[in-house]
Amino acid sequence: MSSLDLFAPSAETKRLSVKLTVEQLEKIGMTKMEAKDFITLRERFLNKPLMEWERVNPLPKDFCASLDSLPSVDKDRATEILGKLVVVQLNGGLGSAMGLTAAKSSLQILNNDSPHSILDCKILQIEKLNQDYGVDIPLVLMNSPSTDEETLQILKSHEGKGIKIHTFLQGEHPLMHKDTLAPLPKSKGERQGWIPPGSGEVFQGLLRAGLLDKFKSAGKEFLFISNVENMGATIDLKLLNHIYSNQIDFQLELTNRISTDSHGGLPISYKEGKVHIMEISQVPFEYHKQFTVSRYQYWNTNNMWARINNVLNMLKLNALELDFIIKYKTSGGRNVAQIETPAAMSIHSFKRAVGVVVPRSRYRPVNSTAHLLAAQSNLYQFSDGAMTLNASRIGPEPLIKLGEHFTVISEYQKRFKSVPNILELDHLTVSGDVTFGSNMTLKGTVIIVADHGERIDFPDGVILENKIVSGNLQLKEN
Repeated sequence: MSSLDLFAPSAETKRLSVKLTVEQLEKIGMTKMEAKDFITLRERFLNKPLMEWERVNPLPKDFCASLDSLPSVDKDRATEILGKLVVVQLNGGLGSAMGLTAAKSSLQILNNDSPHSILDCKILQIEKLNQDYGVDIPLVLMNSPSTDEETLQILKSHEGKGIKIHTFLQGEHPLMHKDTLAPLPKSKGERQGWIPPGSGEVFQGLLRAGLLDKFKSAGKEFLFISNVENMGATIDLKLLNHIYSNQIDFQLELTNRISTDSHGGLPISYKEGKVHIMEISQVPFEYHKQFTVSRYQYWNTNNMWARINNVLNMLKLNALELDFIIKYKTSGGRNVAQIETPAAMSIHSFKRAVGVVVPRSRYRPVNSTAHLLAAQSNLYQFSDGAMTLNASRIGPEPLIKLGEHFTVISEYQKRFKSVPNILELDHLTVSGDVTFGSNMTLKGTVIIVADHGERIDFPDGVILENKIVSGNLQLKEN
């Protein structure tokens, strides 16, 4: 089994690295299982070879099926396979890129008379399927220490409503000194520098919580795993039927890559032909030209389907090996290293792994205020929590770019008096100190630039169609 290794440790790091034991890590607050996982991951990093770039290739042509080509599913079959399904949502993110100190899943998507958060929408989808098909699809949330308390508060409003919800807490790993890879904290009281080790921890977390055994005993056979903030990650009967009917162990949804896909997973074939997911942001600049959109045309959605019995057996045999990402940064004035394991990077461990090419509509993450603006607008419609493109929309979804004045959610909320009508918008770029009045309409291509030291304020009801607005502008209502 080959490992995809972008950054190997230096000879100096290997020389200076300290030997760690489970007992040492237990003394600083790790559980025995957390300590074993951390040591294994750290040792894999220390022993990994250099990346062989000449052995990286696009996916084999026969690796992917197309969602469009999969057969439809009748109601009897749907009832049978839905009864075998467990939905797992990766719910550890804070949305810190948007200035949030709250769980990303708590973001309000629907702000009408009945406001709904992202998490509310996900729960409503499963409740509807359980009701329509007479099944019992449970929801599992992998929370982080930062999102757990707030998530449990949201769940109180869904108690007794036709869905069983399980939660477990994602483990945490200490940051490491860059040169020695020694863990940063020296006591149980210094965990503020600890972080979750990535979404790949979902497999060990399900095992630690006893949920895999529980679901297997209850007759469940499949996991559908996705990021909670991906509003496109709904339960698709054709995809579920595909993994069921073809004895597939692991099924990864891929979508057509576009030029703005810059942070995330690129599926590749490596060495002896094993499929891996490579984090494109970690590729050294001199190799970027190899990975053009025309040659590497697919992108990882992080929507995954896995067979429970296979995952359980592999974990118990220590055979589920994930590729990982190494990040270097500064924390508290110290140079530190952090190792993360994204869940989709488990794909090379499965013997019967496949990809399915799905439309971009199954990849709608809410990771920025630009994404949030689109999700909250009339561009989409909601039915029982599921977000679909407005039937009146003609053409693809618009490209929206909001400048740094809109990055933080509190500023975003202040700068939009209400969410504008963007049903006929193709492209929006906003830069500088700009505020939008209520009941505005944006159509075609709209570019708004307030230069440094200048400000643009739009009054209520303004319609902008194929307009470039720049300079300094404070309009008043008549």
